[in-house]
Amino acid sequence: MSYDFEDEYKSTVFDYEDFPKDWPKDFAILTAYATTGENWTTEQNETADRKLEAELRKGGYRIHRIAGYSAKLDTHEKGWAVPMPLETAWELGNKYKQVAIFYYQNDELLLVYCKDAAHCNAAVVKVARPAHCKTAPYLNRIIRK
Repeated sequence: MSYDFEDEYKSTVFDYEDFPKDWPKDFAILTAYATTGENWTTEQNETADRKLEAELRKGGYRIHRIAGYSAKLDTHEKGWAVPMPLETAWELGNKYKQVAIFYYQNDELLLVYCKDAAHCNAAVVKVARPAHCKTAPYLNRIIRK
């Protein structure tokens, strides 16, 4: 089965500071930016991001800033890496009207569709780890020169 925007999601590269050494092995990557295919102002995206951050902090979650970029680096979304169960992350993705979220589990990056999926396990797509990626966790990271 193929999903909307799957190729674009699979080519996402991430920008983030190194994770703390005690960072859990399983975590979600969540964003509250405009749903794929919609255009929001910078202010609308930043307001949604602050709302998500506040909800995560209020819930007592540990968070780490991460941004996802298109392969050409021409678009990006700020988000949060958050150790939480997959189902909880999927529910938040739906709440914030995301087409999909990323979930890092067992040293694999998963693309988990929210929109039109009956359950978090119903629409999981594995994203291959790039051979050049040596960082842990193994997220395809922007290489800055």
